[in-house]
Amino acid sequence: CTTPRRLTNLVLVKIQRRLRRARLWGLPSSYFIDPINVCNLRCPLCPTGRGVLARDRGQMSPQDLRGIVDEIAPYTYRIELYNWGEPLLHHEIVEMIRYASDKRIAVGLSSNLNRLEPETARHLVRSGLSQLVVSIDGASQETYAAYRRQGQLDRVLANLRLLLDARREAGSDRPFIIWRMLVGKHNEKDVEAVRQLAREMGVDGFVTDVLYVDTRDPQQIQEWLPTNERYRPASYRKEQPRNQWACNDLWESMVINWDGGVAPCCWLHDPRFDFGNAITATVRAVWNSPHYVSARRTVGRRKSTPRDVETVCHRCGGHPDYMAL
Repeated sequence: CTTPRRLTNLVLVKIQRRLRRARLWGLPSSYFIDPINVCNLRCPLCPTGRGVLARDRGQMSPQDLRGIVDEIAPYTYRIELYNWGEPLLHHEIVEMIRYASDKRIAVGLSSNLNRLEPETARHLVRSGLSQLVVSIDGASQETYAAYRRQGQLDRVLANLRLLLDARREAGSDRPFIIWRMLVGKHNEKDVEAVRQLAREMGVDGFVTDVLYVDTRDPQQIQEWLPTNERYRPASYRKEQPRNQWACNDLWESMVINWDGGVAPCCWLHDPRFDFGNAITATVRAVWNSPHYVSARRTVGRRKSTPRDVETVCHRCGGHPDYMAL
């Protein structure tokens, strides 16, 4: 929902991003807020699934979320309420969605949908959730479980039907449901079969996405990198795009972990790289902290100052393939 203050803040965000300013007016226009960093699957390329997540396991309290939302609500358009965990494992996730939605903020969720009770499906539809991305990477159990380890395709499809039925019964077109397929060597031949299954289920959208492998791990590359370049990360294609990826996160968005730790982007899970804490301090204070200001100077190619501090962004260069730090 657009308000004069939100629109003014958005314009400021865009102008300052273009100018690559180091110290900013206003606040981010969007957020990733991770309610829980625990998952019920064991996906082999995910730090959570592999059990190597550096941050302690835990979940954000609704009270802490409300404190953050109360501060950012006048300025932000959207919150993605997920990152390193399965958000539906949080017992109070519906309450958290509803609180942000009642502030007229669009809320997005991403789920493997292996766990969903009929009552929860109905509550999700009525919570004000704007968008739900469901990750399903195969049309058969064998293909699906090759990556979504410990997942059950039949259960996921049944839960998806629960949501679609609940939405139909409520006479609502929300949440907008997107079927997301991560494409790797194990399933690249099944893309059309999965697309057809998504069409038959009646979801609102279907997208394919790449699996990001650790460029320093030959075994990951051999096992997971698709042979079809169309489904490869840009850095593995023969024809390299001129500008593969430019970081705008430092000017436009903020990632807040369950414990309040603020990361400069959603690729980072180690608390050593946090830029501050949005629970013990205000979002506004963190947004112009020495770490953020220094990182913007680095990525924005601005001249450094004696007050700058070294951040993880000094090691990045604006490309996501550095994810396995």
